[in-house]
Amino acid sequence: MSSKPIQVELPTGEVIWARATVDGPSNVASNPLQHLDLDDLRRTVRGVSGTLRGAVDDLVPDEVQVEFGLELALKSGKLVSMLAEAGATATVKVALTWKRVPVPTAVPDVELVAIDE
Repeated sequence: MSSKPIQVELPTGEVIWARATVDGPSNVASNPLQHLDLDDLRRTVRGVSGTLRGAVDDLVPDEVQVEFGLELALKSGKLVSMLAEAGATATVKVALTWKRVPVPTAVPDVELVAIDE
């Protein structure tokens, strides 16, 4: 697989340059402007996020931070998103945070006494 800079039209109509992996003998020159499929991108992000959330749900953290990279690829002439690879494996960072809630201490019973002056 090779990597090439291509022009990508975002759903907003803006055109950006992106580096995309070309899978197979796709001819990028025949279609110089690729369109980013927002539904494909949404499915990729939701799929990865949902899977990771399901993996930590029973741990009941107060906060979950997930970081992962997406890579653009031309597959059969269509621009798709996929989990980015670092070496031979995809990189995903997950941080779980639990916040300690202070246990309320017992308040001693206090008797109020009126003082006459």
